[in-house]
Amino acid sequence: MDAALSVLKVSGVEGLTMRGVAATAGRSLNNIQHHFKNKQVLLNALTEHYFDQCNDTLQQYSPGKLPTDPKQELYNLILFALKQTEQINDTCIVFRELWAVSMRDREVEDKLNQFYSASVEKLCSFWEQYDENNAAHAASILLPYIEGYSIQHKALPITTDEIAKMLTDTIYSVLTREITEESSTITSEVTGQASVT
Repeated sequence: MDAALSVLKVSGVEGLTMRGVAATAGRSLNNIQHHFKNKQVLLNALTEHYFDQCNDTLQQYSPGKLPTDPKQELYNLILFALKQTEQINDTCIVFRELWAVSMRDREVEDKLNQFYSASVEKLCSFWEQYDENNAAHAASILLPYIEGYSIQHKALPITTDEIAKMLTDTIYSVLTREITEESSTITSEVTGQASVT
């Protein structure tokens, strides 16, 4: 899988060939074909492997015993996520490739959606003390930001710490907002869901 990831990072999906993976892995083509019947099977296995690696990264975060301030805990989580994103520059390359493939490949699209759903659930698990809808909204803001940050972080004019503070303020306000009939109605109109009162 690591050899396939290497080929994908360098050559993209169009350059991902069974021969290229075999050469990078130092294996015979027959050996690779024994494990992966064709490029589609390889791509699906590669997608699962890659998303498992991404999930493992998020699993590494564990809130410390200190601090007990919920806003500080949120800041620590956001800063962790941003710093992890900065350290894995290859992430944005692989994500771009998988996004491109997902537009043409239903299986990869499904795996991508499953990954995002699992990521939202994981983020929400850090925020169990808050309203469930607020936590889902907060995760829906943070997750796409982190993905975009993986691509743009080097060009931003402010520090990671400053970004983490701004995101903390924003996410904390979403997590701690009171659900009112008016905000539920607005949310339901935007999402097309029934109003929660």
